[in-house]
Amino acid sequence: MKIIVNARFLTQPISGVQRYAIECSRQIKMLWPEVVFVAPKDIIHTDIANELGARVIGRNTGHLWEQADLPLYMAKTKRLPLLSLANTAPLLYSNNYITIHDLAFYHHPEWNSKSFATWYNILVPRLAYGSRHIFTVSQTMKQEIAGCYGIKPDKVTVTYNGISKKMQELVAGSSVAKEKMILSVGSFNKRKNHAVLLQAYLQSNIKKDYQLVIIGDKSKVFSEGGIDEQTVQDNNIKIYQHLPEAELVAMYLRAEAVVSLSAYEGFGIPVLEGLYCGCKAIVSDIPVYQELYNDCAVFCDPGQMSSVVAALDGIGSMAAPDASPLFERFNYPSAAKEIINTIGGKF
Repeated sequence: MKIIVNARFLTQPISGVQRYAIECSRQIKMLWPEVVFVAPKDIIHTDIANELGARVIGRNTGHLWEQADLPLYMAKTKRLPLLSLANTAPLLYSNNYITIHDLAFYHHPEWNSKSFATWYNILVPRLAYGSRHIFTVSQTMKQEIAGCYGIKPDKVTVTYNGISKKMQELVAGSSVAKEKMILSVGSFNKRKNHAVLLQAYLQSNIKKDYQLVIIGDKSKVFSEGGIDEQTVQDNNIKIYQHLPEAELVAMYLRAEAVVSLSAYEGFGIPVLEGLYCGCKAIVSDIPVYQELYNDCAVFCDPGQMSSVVAALDGIGSMAAPDASPLFERFNYPSAAKEIINTIGGKF
C-alpha cells in the first residue's frame, strides 16, 4: 500500500518537531519504498528533500498550502493514508495520521502570538478528533492528549524521539575532551526559562570556573533575559543564534553538563542529545522529564532561584550518568516501525 507524507516540515527551520519529522521520514523511506513525500515550493532543506525524493505540489505555501493545495492533491489519490509528522494536517481530509508533539498552545497560549495560539486551538483538536490515529512523543503527552481532548487512549501511540544518524556518526568518530562548560540548547522563548538560567548562573559559585553557552536567539536574550551585552561579556557567557549540526555536536561533546529549565515540554531532545554525548544533565522538575530522565538527571525548580543555583553549584560533584538504556528505548527506527505498523504495514 502506498502512503503520502506531508513534508511541509522541509520549509521550516529545524527544531525538535522538524528533527523528529526528518528522522522518521528517513526511516520510513527505507522501510516502506512506496512512500511519497509532497511539499510546497518554498523548500529550504533541499538536500533532505532530494534524499527523500520529495515532490513539489500546488501553488501556495504555509498553512494555505496545507489546507487547500494538499487536500486537493490527496483527493486524486483515492483517499490514500496521509501522514503528517509536525503537528498540523489538512482539515478537509478524512484519512489523516498525525503526530502531535505537545499542547503548549493549549496550556499556555500566552507563550506564542495570539494568532498562532488561536489557530492551533482551532485546528489541532479538530484534527485529533477527525484523524484515524494520533502519534506523540512521550507517555506524558499521550495522557495529556487523551485527557484534554477526551480521546480514547488506544487512539494514541507513543513514538519517542531519538538520536539522529548524523549525530551518531559524529560522536562515534570523536575524541573530544570535556571542558568546564554548561550548555543550554533551545529556542529562546518564555517556556524555556533561559532568563532564569542566566540569572542563576550569575548568582552561582561556579561562574568563576565554568563557561555558560546558550544556543538560542541572541536578540531575545537581551530583550527578555534581563541582562545586557556587557554583563554577558564580563561573565564568560557565550550565546549563539544557530550552529550547524557538526558544530552543535562538538559543543555537546565539550560540555560537562547540559541544562534544560523548561516549564513545559513534550519530550526535550537536547537533554537526550546531551546525555548521548556524555554530559551530566540538570532539568526542570516537570512530568515529562520525570518520565524520560528520572534516573539520569538532577532535578530543580525553575520557579525557585535557589533551587537552580544549588543544582548548578553541584555540577562538579555530580557523577556522569549511565544513560545507555535510554537509547535502546528512544530511537527513530523504532518510531518509524510503530508508525508503519499502525497505518497498515508489517514490521
